[in-house]
Amino acid sequence: MLEDLVYDTELQIYKQHSYFGQIHSGGFGLGYRFGNIRSITKYNFQEFEFLQLRHPKAERRPGWNFVGSPRRYIYGGMNQLFALRYGLGTQRTLNEKPYWGGIQVDYLVSVGGVLGLAIPQYLGILYPKNPEPPFGENPWRVEVQKFNPDSSAHMGNGPGLINGMGPMFKGLFDLRPYPGIYARFAFSFDFGKYQERVSALEVGAMIDVFPIPVPMMATHRKNHFFANFYVAYHFGRRR
Repeated sequence: MLEDLVYDTELQIYKQHSYFGQIHSGGFGLGYRFGNIRSITKYNFQEFEFLQLRHPKAERRPGWNFVGSPRRYIYGGMNQLFALRYGLGTQRTLNEKPYWGGIQVDYLVSVGGVLGLAIPQYLGILYPKNPEPPFGENPWRVEVQKFNPDSSAHMGNGPGLINGMGPMFKGLFDLRPYPGIYARFAFSFDFGKYQERVSALEVGAMIDVFPIPVPMMATHRKNHFFANFYVAYHFGRRR
C-alpha cells in the first residue's frame, strides 16, 4: 500500500507515469499516461494515444501474385483510419495490494478529444502488357490507383486484377482529418512487486465518436461511432 511505502521507507509518492501498448477489437494502439496521486486511492491523469481503428466488417484479401510480393488489401476499403487522442481521467482503488504482495484492483474513466486521420487506400492493378513482351518476360504491368468504388477493377470484377495494396505511404498526401471525442471505462490490475514501479494489465471498453462520419467501406454506411473492447499492458514508475 502507498502508506506503507511512505511511512516505512520515508519515500513520498506524488506522481506516476506509464507507457502502454494495447490490442483491441479494431486494431492496436500505443500511449503514454501521467498524472498526480491525490491520495492512497485516487490518481488523476492525462493521456496521449495513437491507435488504429478498423471497420468491423473489413475483410483483408490476398492479391494476385503475378508481380512482386503483393500486400493484402481491404476489399472495398476506401480509407484506413488512425487516431490521435488526448484526454483526462481518474483512477480509483477498489482493492489495495496487501503488504506481502498480490494484485491491486482499480477502475478508471477518461474522456477527451480525438483526431481521426483517414488515409485513402491505393491499389496495385494488374493489366496485360500491350504489345505482349517477348516469351519469358512477365506479361503483366502494375498501375497504382486510388480506390474508386465505381471502378469494377477495384471491386475485383475486372478488367484488371488486384495485385494488392499500394505503397504504404502513398495515401499520406491525401489524408483527411476527422475531429471527435472519445471515452473509456476500464479495470486495472496492478501486479507489480514494488510500489515504485507500475506493472499493470488494463481491461476495458472505449468509444470514439466523429460528428462528421468517416467513409471506411464502399459496401457499408459511413461510420460515426467506433466501439471497441481492449486489453493494455502498462509499465512505468511512481515517485
